[in-house]
Amino acid sequence: MSHRAKGFSLIELLVTVSLVGILAAIAIPSFSSVIRNSKADAEVTTLQRALNFARLEAINRGLATKVLPTSAGASWNSELKVVLSSDTTGKAIRIVPAMTSGAKLTATNVTAIEFNNLGGLQAPSTAVAMAYALGTISKTVNVCLNGRVVLGGSC
Repeated sequence: MSHRAKGFSLIELLVTVSLVGILAAIAIPSFSSVIRNSKADAEVTTLQRALNFARLEAINRGLATKVLPTSAGASWNSELKVVLSSDTTGKAIRIVPAMTSGAKLTATNVTAIEFNNLGGLQAPSTAVAMAYALGTISKTVNVCLNGRVVLGGSC
């Protein structure tokens, strides 16, 4: 009666390990692209939530509210805050974290976005188009005159 050892041969293990390595090499670049897209979606959604929060606070409180960078003259990439326009101390009612490194948010000639007590855009007097870019990913956020925040598309 012969006793044969049960298990895998060295060649079978090498073939299996090399196949796993090839599949991993194919999957990793697309996975990093998925992560980058997810990060961009999350940051744009956070901005949209902050703008909608400011608009709803203006309606609920009956007072104008603003969304602006925390430091005067800072870019829109930095930390943002939502404040009551009538509050001279500039105390934030909500803080929005800064964009990740590599991300860029631009709003041409806009230092603050202000909503009136009816939820409409008070300042600036025209609709605001904000452009978000993270590497090759680009997205737009539009704030219409009626205060509606639109991701992509236009007013």
